[in-house]
Amino acid sequence: MADLTLYEQLAESIGIKGSEIIPEMFAMIADEDEAKFVLAAAPPGTVEEIAQKAGIPLEKAEKMVRPLFLKGLLFKSKKPGETRYYKIRNYVQFHDGTVLSPDIPEGYLALLREFEKTLVKDMQEGRDQAGYTPFMRVVPINVTVDAKTQVLAMDDVEKMIQEANVIAVTACSCRTIHPVTEVPLEVCMQLDKAAVYAIDRGTGRELSKEQAMEMLHMCEKEGLVHCVINTQSLGYMICNCDNQSCSNWPGDKKYAKTFAAPSRFLAVVDSENCSACDACIDRCYFYAISMGGKGDTAQVDEDRCMGCGLCAVTCPEDAITMKEVRKIETIPAG
Repeated sequence: MADLTLYEQLAESIGIKGSEIIPEMFAMIADEDEAKFVLAAAPPGTVEEIAQKAGIPLEKAEKMVRPLFLKGLLFKSKKPGETRYYKIRNYVQFHDGTVLSPDIPEGYLALLREFEKTLVKDMQEGRDQAGYTPFMRVVPINVTVDAKTQVLAMDDVEKMIQEANVIAVTACSCRTIHPVTEVPLEVCMQLDKAAVYAIDRGTGRELSKEQAMEMLHMCEKEGLVHCVINTQSLGYMICNCDNQSCSNWPGDKKYAKTFAAPSRFLAVVDSENCSACDACIDRCYFYAISMGGKGDTAQVDEDRCMGCGLCAVTCPEDAITMKEVRKIETIPAG
């Protein structure tokens, strides 16, 4: 096998240190010259600039750029007169980009599944680490919410769709890694620059706004939860997450808030209207509802509730509402 030093550097460049698995994964999809080129693509540069920095002949570099883009290891930034390339920057880009690349080997996915076991364990054990803000955030599905103010743009996936210039849908990277057949696979929505990227790579297909809205409502009926990047801005991605494979809440659901921030809303039960039918219990991913309320009606565990709203749209008695009770700590945009 090629010297893994280059691949260890690539792993560290996306924030993964000390792993034996991630360097091996890089080695499966990039040869040494490709690894050198990717490492040299920071800061962004033209093919000629990166090739010179990496010590690779320009003719060879020109032939490897498109394959590296398709593999999810390079992004491109088009400016008047030139195209500049830059490397993947973090584990999320690595996870989503490489998994959906054409002809990804099953051995690669198997290694990623193995790595995720270690990652999940480490994050659960370090869940109280000061300063950690989840990268993703739950957004309540399309229900009426009892908000102190109007629903913010950051909480409104429909607004994200309506304000996007380009929309694409890709396969869910999580369900590609961990196959789940009970729910649709092609439901991960990309907006604007992310959509252009997916379409250009051939990993996504373009949607109209009407098609995107239909897909959102279909996902809600399927019991999928909307998740977006945890920023104050509208963002560039809408994930529609399932209960089994999603990396936003892997493993034991009591650790869900370790990996994804809850929405600003909390499910609240009106015990007078609750018929104790158990529908909300079956619907909740996070074991946040039990029949221990007044008169053995439904009650919500505030610590476990992620504020997704699946229980509210399921309730046949309209006994559950979503109320604004939380403040959300977001990550800086960009």
